[in-house]
Amino acid sequence: MYRYTYYHVLYVGMINIMMFVPYLLIRDRFDGAVSGMVIASVIGGILSLGTMSCFERFPGWGFPELCDRYFPRWLTVAINLYAGLLIWLPAGIIVINGYSETVRLFFYPDMNPSVNLFLMTCAAVWASSRSTRTVQFIHEIMLFLCTPMLIMFLIKAIFNKNMDWDAVRYVAGYIRKPPSFMSIAASTFVFSGFTTLITVNRLHTEGFTFKHRWIVPLFGIFFLAVTFFIPIGFHGTVTVQEYVYLWSMTADSMVTEYGFINRVLFVFLILFTGLSLLFVMNTWNTTIMLIRHSLSRFTAVEETPVARINLWIALAAGLLSFVYMHLSNPERNQLISEIWLVGRFITEVMFLGIMLYFVWRRKKVKATS
Repeated sequence: MYRYTYYHVLYVGMINIMMFVPYLLIRDRFDGAVSGMVIASVIGGILSLGTMSCFERFPGWGFPELCDRYFPRWLTVAINLYAGLLIWLPAGIIVINGYSETVRLFFYPDMNPSVNLFLMTCAAVWASSRSTRTVQFIHEIMLFLCTPMLIMFLIKAIFNKNMDWDAVRYVAGYIRKPPSFMSIAASTFVFSGFTTLITVNRLHTEGFTFKHRWIVPLFGIFFLAVTFFIPIGFHGTVTVQEYVYLWSMTADSMVTEYGFINRVLFVFLILFTGLSLLFVMNTWNTTIMLIRHSLSRFTAVEETPVARINLWIALAAGLLSFVYMHLSNPERNQLISEIWLVGRFITEVMFLGIMLYFVWRRKKVKATS
């Protein structure tokens, strides 16, 4: 079952390509983005490997159960609601709004934005309201369908004849520029797949270990480099900042000769539609599990049939997505995304600190018993 953690690391790295991180890094490409990526790779590796190592010591336990074991109930509820309502829920809302608008503009710009958001929200509400085990099964199937072709397109981009490696080397030369906190916080998002252990660790059985865990930071470094350097190689060091939908235009710069596929853009967007729905499904499902544990100490990974409260919470998340769409604009969405990235980064650091405390408490109890 430990493979599901690697799936989360993989798809979070890929979804990062089409979301808010590329814009922030490109914006700071001459002002510390490169050094920020290097520092973020170290921090992200420590956070991911450290957290995975901590969870190995508690097979079958989710983060809420561990909080119940070592914290008073009121603190457990506060932590669960904070993580669910301020970290996981907004992540899904931001992504589903941003990507539904991207897809609408490139596929059918005359469609009402609410219609496209409604279609994507319906899929996300149904999927996220399933049990934890079912969500992981859906995740695995979708990842196997989407990943091979996406990796192929990324490799094709790296070896594309239009890739200007002089531009890449020029920007990489700014590695001595000190990074901003925003660059570091944004870059660490690529490594954030490990945070799903909050609930997914319930699927692990006694004696499990994360094999080949060294691949986790390698995934993050690869997708971080691809996210930043490929658009610069295609569009140049200056022009790259002129694009609003950066990676959509980068994909549209490539063509293939594989049968009916000519323009990479359309296949690229279809594949990322699947990945964005995966992201929303997982974030909202985690929100549901955290809220349910706050209400009734719910810990089951499988339910047949699924409890109605799952659907009600998922529907509430869907309605909040429409509220967000009507209240936000591109500028507000960018500001909110930056605030969320900083909050997520700080939360992940606190998350590792809490897990280390749990490990220390466990050792202390064993030593005295």
